[in-house]
Amino acid sequence: MADPALLLSQLLARQAPEGAFPSQVDGPSGTIADETCFVTAQVALILARLIAAPDGPVVPHALATALHRALDFIEACESGQDAGAFRFYPSGLAAPRLDIDLAADADDTALAWMALVAGGRRSRAEAGVALSRLLPRFACGAARRGDPPFVRAPLLRTWAGGGEPDPVDLIVNINMAAVLALCAPASRPVVGEAGEAIAARVVAAFADHAPDRSALRALAPYYADPAEAGIALERALACGADALAPLAARLLPLADRDREAGRPASRPLYCNAHGRPFWRAPALQLARRLADTLALSFDQPFSPPSISGGSHDFDAQVRSC
Repeated sequence: MADPALLLSQLLARQAPEGAFPSQVDGPSGTIADETCFVTAQVALILARLIAAPDGPVVPHALATALHRALDFIEACESGQDAGAFRFYPSGLAAPRLDIDLAADADDTALAWMALVAGGRRSRAEAGVALSRLLPRFACGAARRGDPPFVRAPLLRTWAGGGEPDPVDLIVNINMAAVLALCAPASRPVVGEAGEAIAARVVAAFADHAPDRSALRALAPYYADPAEAGIALERALACGADALAPLAARLLPLADRDREAGRPASRPLYCNAHGRPFWRAPALQLARRLADTLALSFDQPFSPPSISGGSHDFDAQVRSC
């Protein structure tokens, strides 16, 4: 078994100066370093759980500093046009990235809010207010040419304000159901109800078997590997999205296979809606491997106040480091 202290040292060494945990994308002339909200938010969630775990690594200062810097980067990805919505890339930072202009999207918005709440940077109530205001921006609306048969309300499309292409991605919807469940206890009932409705439609949309790579193109066009469906479901169930539980037998074995394979660094994680280019995230896979080594799973609900004295006390402690 790998040494957790060594894995943690390797993970923290990968953090970029601006706070991101980088990924790699296939560019026209080779591999390009890429710093995204998407990957950084997922690593930040693992860092927050490492800090909260009673048997986690005994390096609280290093972890707290890394999480603080990651949350700073995530906040830099907040949209200037849609408050509370988050973009794949930050605005105003000279961070390495693919040279494309992307609007705010539902997936980065969901993952960013999960990380900010779990890390104590923002409250569940703040998340609920922002998400209830943003949901209409991602509404599925009428069927479009090329939509699979499962596409219908209340599922969400991907990009704020629409545009083409703007497919419905079921893993994106799992992530949004997760964050709505996470903030529901501190929000108006409509927030939890929206998450449950999305979850019910996601359950209905999946077939009675786990998706293979071919099926994933229609079900989750922004994801490159079925394992990500299982990983998203693990995270959603930890957030309290119990309406997704019927998918457990179908999707969780996909996450188990990635865990058993040692979280390969070269595995493509996500892609654009046309299937190319691929993004890989060795830092995220390393963080997942570290969590596996410590038997840190998403089998306990997120509980930001347990990280410290309250959901904002933790970040205040980090800022003083």
